[in-house]
Amino acid sequence: MSPHVCTVVSCGATKQDLAPGESVPARELYDSSVHTCKDRYGRHSDGYYIMSAEYGLVHNQTELAHYDRTLDDLSDHRTRAWGHDVARDLATILECGGFDAVVLIGSATYVGALEAHFDRFPCAVLTPWQTSEYVTGVGRGMAWCNDESHWPDNVESVAAIGDVVSPAPREV
Repeated sequence: MSPHVCTVVSCGATKQDLAPGESVPARELYDSSVHTCKDRYGRHSDGYYIMSAEYGLVHNQTELAHYDRTLDDLSDHRTRAWGHDVARDLATILECGGFDAVVLIGSATYVGALEAHFDRFPCAVLTPWQTSEYVTGVGRGMAWCNDESHWPDNVESVAAIGDVVSPAPREV
């Protein structure tokens, strides 16, 4: 039986050009090849969310309008506040959903903003783009996301996805 996994991916810098007032599901807003790979991975999870610099933590089907903000645009104080808010919302989702693990896929900036809060999450935390020896850059991160052997619906244990950062996984 596959573990119950929630995937959270970072937003993307490049987005669809939308008309004023137009919105699309979050997973469709970002149009880079990097996001396409992260999206492919996320769609194979039991829960799939996006951490947006503008909107915080959003479900992949939440309608979003175009925006132009990254965490790099925020002060250290605002980034810490963003990380606190996203971690709070994610902890609630993970608890209510009974997830065995959360896989965080994104840059060191986005994942790093949540790191101080990993102990709030009631399940195993995996950060493959930061901890996998294979992932040495964005290209390898994309390859990791495209490798079906890592997809949550194709594994039999949390450990088969990657290295658990915090805490120990629940038995499945």
